Amino acid sequence: MKQFKQVLRFEFSNYAKSKPYIIITAILVLVIAVLLTYPRISALFKSGDGGVPQAGDERPIMALADMAYGSDEMLKKMTEAFPGNKVVTTGESIDQLKSKVVSGDYASAVVIEAPLKFTYITEAISIYANPTAPIMMILKEQYQLTKITELGLDAEEASDVIHPAVGMTVTETGKSQTQSFIYTYILIYALYMAIMLYGQFVASSVATEKSTRAMELLITSANPMSLMFGKIIGTGLAGLMQFGIIFGSAFLFYNLNVDLWAGNAVIQMIFNIPLDLLLYVLLFFIIGFFLYSFVYGALGSLASRTEDVGAAIMPVTFLAMFAFFAVFYGMNSGKLDSPLMVACSYIPFTSPMAMFTRIAMSNVAPYEIIISIAVAIASTVGIGMLSAAIYRIGILMYGKPPKLGVLIKTLRKQKANA
Repeated sequence: MKQFKQVLRFEFSNYAKSKPYIIITAILVLVIAVLLTYPRISALFKSGDGGVPQAGDERPIMALADMAYGSDEMLKKMTEAFPGNKVVTTGESIDQLKSKVVSGDYASAVVIEAPLKFTYITEAISIYANPTAPIMMILKEQYQLTKITELGLDAEEASDVIHPAVGMTVTETGKSQTQSFIYTYILIYALYMAIMLYGQFVASSVATEKSTRAMELLITSANPMSLMFGKIIGTGLAGLMQFGIIFGSAFLFYNLNVDLWAGNAVIQMIFNIPLDLLLYVLLFFIIGFFLYSFVYGALGSLASRTEDVGAAIMPVTFLAMFAFFAVFYGMNSGKLDSPLMVACSYIPFTSPMAMFTRIAMSNVAPYEIIISIAVAIASTVGIGMLSAAIYRIGILMYGKPPKLGVLIKTLRKQKANA
């Protein structure tokens, strides 16, 4: 136990005090802080004393030559449709407007030649925007409004006919997949990235120690089980602390600026995760993280050089990718109770992602959750012990990584001699 604590303390300190760890954590916290306080920062730059717009804060000018309706209502609708432009009325001709767009006096111009005909003038239309679509809609609505008014209805009654109010009530008897999709995806992706990054980090660390022959000294003075579990758990705690700092800072800066995000449904949805789901994600995160880390550590011990680590860990990397994409497919299709998702909920390598997704986005019976968690925990302990046995063999083997058959025979021989 003393050896285990010493290894754990050393590995945790080694990772937590390393420059890359500190720099990456600081950068991510800074990015999150800037993103979640952006509305406040943006308001400071956009406004001066009393919120009065400063000189130079002029919006691009859109000229409106209305030859069909000539009403203030058209100017109002165009202003609402193009809030990023300053819409001004003009009586200039198309040729004059073209010249002013070319010279830069106007960013764009709209000439309404007839109730259902217009010309849009601009230097270039972006592939990411279609400015003519809202103009077409405005002209259609104005034309309908004019014709209905001519039939005897006043403007308000005509508007009610064109834009009738439709009442709607939606009742969901199960969990809302719309509300839970975003935060479920974020949490699943965080687990996937933690597995990939820290798993490869563990494997590379073991291979590096092995290549320096330092492991030969360690293995003679410490229990392989203590070395393996100390290294994995120490690294895991450092990783969990890093994710805790990142997610904790996100919640902190959100709560400091919660009033600025009141109108953003997506942000509100992300940061209003139910407490029970937070507990589930913490549990599955820990299980999945350590399960994969044990396997990565064992496979890393089979590589004699750091260059061989990629090939050694490739099978488990593909397994993690399969788990992520299978769950992502289930989320996108909405078929969270399909045979694939149900099966993945009980397979140790896929259950941390699959079962959590089903809990968050569908209705899962309590006994299914209990079985899935029990199988995952038992498998993690069993795989941890098996990985420690492989670790003891692998760190003393050099050259080409052993084939599976040779590895099994060596494990059996080791067990018989124990």
